[in-house]
Amino acid sequence: MRQIQYLPAHVISESKASVPAGKQITRGWHAIHVGEGQEQLNLQWALPEEQRQQVAGQASRLRISIALDYRDAGLVEVYLQQSHVRLGAIDIRYAYVFQLFELALSKAQTAAVLNEGIRLELKEGKVPLWVFDVQEDAPGREVFAPHLLMGEPGSRVDEALNTLLSLSSLQPFGWMEGCVLDGINSLQPVLGENQVNPILDLHFSQFFNEQGDLLYEDLHGQQADGTFTTIEATLPLAVIAQYRPDHSVIGKALDFFEAASRNNNGAVIDRSIVSAEGSYTVAYPLAVMAKQFQRREMAEQAIAQVRIRRDCLTREQHVYLRYQLDTQTHTFRSWARAFAWYCLGLVKTCVELKTSPFADLAGVEELEAEIVRIAQVAVNWRQPNGLWSCFVDDPATGIDTSGSAGISAALALAASQGLLPDAYMAVARYNLAELSASLSPDGILTGVAQHNAGGMALQRSGYRVLSQMGLGLWAQLYAYTQ
Repeated sequence: MRQIQYLPAHVISESKASVPAGKQITRGWHAIHVGEGQEQLNLQWALPEEQRQQVAGQASRLRISIALDYRDAGLVEVYLQQSHVRLGAIDIRYAYVFQLFELALSKAQTAAVLNEGIRLELKEGKVPLWVFDVQEDAPGREVFAPHLLMGEPGSRVDEALNTLLSLSSLQPFGWMEGCVLDGINSLQPVLGENQVNPILDLHFSQFFNEQGDLLYEDLHGQQADGTFTTIEATLPLAVIAQYRPDHSVIGKALDFFEAASRNNNGAVIDRSIVSAEGSYTVAYPLAVMAKQFQRREMAEQAIAQVRIRRDCLTREQHVYLRYQLDTQTHTFRSWARAFAWYCLGLVKTCVELKTSPFADLAGVEELEAEIVRIAQVAVNWRQPNGLWSCFVDDPATGIDTSGSAGISAALALAASQGLLPDAYMAVARYNLAELSASLSPDGILTGVAQHNAGGMALQRSGYRVLSQMGLGLWAQLYAYTQ
C-alpha cells in the first residue's frame, strides 16, 4: 500500500476563457484556465472527517499540471481563499503538457488550505495558462488534477517504480513519451512481462485507437494525427517495434524516415539541422526494426545515422546538440542532454545490432570504438558528486538530473553488454544512488533542466523542474544496473 496520497481539489469558480485558436486540449481530458482578476481560479477540498483527521498535522505539496503548451514565463500566485493570505508562487517557464509544478506548504499552511481553499492567479505571463481539471470520469489520472501531495514514503525508489508503471508517468507523444516507454520497457527483465506489458498497453491507449490510428497533439498543442512532425517524434517506435511488431504505425514511420533521407542526401534530419536527438530517436528505432524484421538495409541506415551525428556533432571533448548544414554552425555545446541523446542512441543502436544477424557489419566496430571514446570523455566531465552540469563544461550551470540519468544509463547498458569495462558500471551505480535522492515523494525526478523551448538563457539560468521524462531516463539507469 502506498504511503503517499493525492488529495484532489474541487473547482468552485473558474474563468470562462476559450482555448486559443489552433490549439487543443488532449482529447478525452478536461482543462481549466488560470487567469487573474475576474479570471482567477478557486479551489477547495471537501474531505470526509476521517480522512481530514488522517492527514492532520502534515505538510504537503500543492500541485498543478499543464494542459496546453506554455511558451512564456509566468508566476501563479497562491492565496488562501477566505483570509487572502499569500502562500507563495509557482514559477512556470516554457512548460509542456502533463508537466507538474508544485509549491511546498508547511503544516500550518496545509491545514489552512484544507480549511479555507485557495485561489490561483497568473502574474507576469502574457500567454494563457491552462491546467488539467479533476478527471472524475477517468481513473488513474489523479496526479494531473490540482491536488495536495501528502505523506512520506518508506522508499522513493519504490514510489518511482509505482509512478512509472501507471498513467502518472504519461508525457506528450514523441521524444518525451519515448523516454518513458523506453524506461518502462527496460524493466521487462527486472519485473517481468506481467507487470510491464499492461502499462505499455495503458500508455499506447492514450495515443492509438482500436484501429491503430495515431491520434495526438504535438508539442505546440496542435493536432498531429497520423503524422510525425519532427524526427524527435519517432522515439516511441523503438518500443512499439519490439512489443507490437505488426503495428500499422511502423510503416508510417519508415515512410517518414525514407522521405527525410531522400530530401537530405541520406541524413534523416529536420530541415538542414543535424541534431543529437536523432542518435536516440532515429538510429535506435531503426536498429530495433532491423533486428525485429531481419532487414539489412535498416541496420546500415541505423549505423549511417549515428555516423552522421558523430561526424557533425562531436568535436574532441565536446558534443553539440545541433549542427546547421547550410551555415556550418554549431549550437548548444556540451549540453548534458545532447550528451545523453548521443550516448543512448549510440549504445542502444550498437546493442541491438550486435544481438542481430547484422553484428558483423563493418560499421558496428566503429560504433564500439566510439562508445569507448565518448564514455571516457563523459566521465572526465563529471562533477564531484558524480553527476553532470546542465552544460557539462560549465559547472556554474548546475547539475541536470535528466542529462545525468541519460548518460549514466548509456554507461550502464554498455558495461552490462561488455562494451565497456566494469568500472563504468560502478560509475553508473554510484550515480543511481545520487539521482535517487532527487526523486519526489511520489517518485518523479526533480532537478531536471527544462526542455529547451526557452533557449540558451533558460538553460543557463539554473531553472529546474519535475519531469516524468526524466523519470523514464532514471528507470533505464535503474534497470541496467540491476
